[in-house]
Amino acid sequence: MPVSRFWSVALLGLLCLISVRPGLTYGQSSVCDRALDAAEDQYLESEYDEALRLVASCLDQGDKTASQAVSAYRRLALIHLKQDKIDRARTAVVNLLGIDPTYTADPVTDPPAYVSLVSVVQKDLQSTRTAEAPADSTRTSFFRRTSTWVTMGSVLLGGGVAAVFAFGDRGGGGGDPPSGTAPLPTPPTAP
Repeated sequence: MPVSRFWSVALLGLLCLISVRPGLTYGQSSVCDRALDAAEDQYLESEYDEALRLVASCLDQGDKTASQAVSAYRRLALIHLKQDKIDRARTAVVNLLGIDPTYTADPVTDPPAYVSLVSVVQKDLQSTRTAEAPADSTRTSFFRRTSTWVTMGSVLLGGGVAAVFAFGDRGGGGGDPPSGTAPLPTPPTAP
């Protein structure tokens, strides 16, 4: 049965290639997952510098999933909060919400400071979006814009000129009087 053995060896070789080759998605996503798990352990052991390094190694992965990125930014924010680096923690939450705008912190499992930070950042981002939205909706109406009036005036003037050329002397707009009508009398002279 050499054919059966050939397929077994080929399948084994393919499995080895997939598990060893680092460029495949499976290999890189597992690297990120392992880094995040190790970062969580380091965070729980108060080894914040090592936890930061591990989270950064996940964020440096080119093809991480959105859920991995959200998890990494969550852990990054938690680490920065423990180190009293509020600005950095806020930046991590902004990045997290940039990936998942519907994200909410879990008030049961997450620390209260993190839950509050996520809530504040969400409100800030929401107020920023609403402050930008009226600028678009308060545009001057169509008829109040100067360019509209200039365009409309040009069209009307062009239409009038076209009418003069089209109707010629039928309109009675200057030039010699049409035939068949009497000329106007001359005005009286002043004494």
